[in-house]
Amino acid sequence: MSNENDKLDIQKDYSKIINNNSIIKHYVNGMSRFLILWIINYNDFIHGYGIMKELDKFFSILVDEGSLKKSNPSNIYPILNKMEEQGFISSCFKVKNNKKLKYFKITDDGKYVLDYLYSRFDLIHTNPQWKLLFEDME
Repeated sequence: MSNENDKLDIQKDYSKIINNNSIIKHYVNGMSRFLILWIINYNDFIHGYGIMKELDKFFSILVDEGSLKKSNPSNIYPILNKMEEQGFISSCFKVKNNKKLKYFKITDDGKYVLDYLYSRFDLIHTNPQWKLLFEDME
């Protein structure tokens, strides 16, 4: 029984370190742009709240353990606005249940960027250094 308590104490201390560490937040922020573009492409036509919910699914373990906060509009909408300015996504307003919602759709340029990123990820996975890292994770 005391062994289980020791494990919980260690886990609590580890959680404190992770909660105060910006490395996880930087990793998530970096991946978020790619994931948002993928979410919009995968869902074809989706509103901002839907994007946040889908994005949170990728990081649900980190959210559940308290080392990351859920997505919020003040973080997501600036990214969406920038992607729209860059021409990667487009938007339009629709009324649903008497509410005006902004829906997003990927553009041809956005699909090109996403395809480019897919090809880079494919090349990364064939790099021996990345293979070593992934093997070490197992």
